[in-house]
Amino acid sequence: MTAAETRAILRAITDGQRPARAHIQALADATDIDGLMRAAAELRDRGHGQIISYSRKVFIPLTQLCRDVCHYCTFAHPPRRGERAFLAPEQVLAIARAGAAAGCKEALFTLGDKPELRYAIAK
Repeated sequence: MTAAETRAILRAITDGQRPARAHIQALADATDIDGLMRAAAELRDRGHGQIISYSRKVFIPLTQLCRDVCHYCTFAHPPRRGERAFLAPEQVLAIARAGAAAGCKEALFTLGDKPELRYAIAK
C-alpha cells in the first residue's frame, strides 16, 4: 500500500466513515507510523477529549504458575521448592484489605493460563 493510499484510508476513517475489512487489514501493514499515530490521537481526542479515567484496583495474584512461556512476562515462574503454588485464603484477604485501605474499589484476580496443563502441583 502506498503512503497516499494509507492517508486516504485514514482521512476517511477520521471523517467518520466505517472502514472496510480490507482497509483495516491493509493498515496492519502500513509503514506510515506517524500518520497512524496522528489519526489515532485525533480519534481518541474526539471521542474522549482531555478526560483521563482510571479504576483503583488491587491485583491479587492467586498463582504465578502458567502453562505458557512468554519471554516478555515477568510475572509467571515455575513452582519453587518451599513456596506455595497458590495464595492461601488468608493471604488473599490480607491483600484485598490492604487494597481497600489504600482506596481501591475493585479487586482483579490474576493467574496464569491453565497452569494445571503444565504443572502437576496445579492440578
